[in-house]
Amino acid sequence: MNVRKGLLTLALVGFFGVTACGGQADSDAPPAAGGPEQPGQPLGQEMDPQMMALMIEAQELQQELAPIQEAALQDEALSGQLEELQGRLESAMREENAELFDQMQELEQEFMAAQASGDEARAQEVGTEAQAVAMELQALQEAVMSRPDIQESIEAFEEAQRARMLEVDPEAGEIMDRIDAIYAELETM
Repeated sequence: MNVRKGLLTLALVGFFGVTACGGQADSDAPPAAGGPEQPGQPLGQEMDPQMMALMIEAQELQQELAPIQEAALQDEALSGQLEELQGRLESAMREENAELFDQMQELEQEFMAAQASGDEARAQEVGTEAQAVAMELQALQEAVMSRPDIQESIEAFEEAQRARMLEVDPEAGEIMDRIDAIYAELETM
C-alpha cells in the first residue's frame, strides 16, 4: 500500500466508521474494527525486529503527516472532492450490500439502548457484533475501491491531495516518499 492510498483509506475508513454507524461521530457508538491494514503475519510468531522497526517508523511518519493532511483537507475544493469520492464509494458499497449498512445502524441503536439502560453486558455483546460488521464493511470497501471507475476517482483525489499537502508543507513529499519506501520494503519481507 502506498502512502497516498493509506491516507485515503484512513480518510474513508474514518468516514465509514461514522456514516455506517448513523452519520455522527459519537463516543457512545460501538467500537469500530482495527485501523488501517498493516503487513501481518501468522498468530503466535514473533515479529522480525527489522519489520517492527520499519512499522514503527512508518507509524511515526504517518503521525507527522496527519496535521499536514488535516490542513490540506481544509481546502474547500479538496474536501469537496473527498466528499464526492466518499459518496460514490458509499453508493457503490450500498449497491453491493445494503444490508450491511442497515445491520450496522441497527447495532448502533441496540448499543445505545443497552448503554442507556445500563446493560453493560449487552452493550459489550453488541459492540463485538458491530466490530464484525465493521470488518465486513471494510472488506467490502476494499473490494469496491479496486473497481476501475472508483480507482480513477481515487487516483485523481490522491494527486490533488498530495499537491495540496506539498503546498501546506513542502517537506511532506519527503515524508510520503519515505513511507512509500517503507511499505515497499515491508512487502518484500
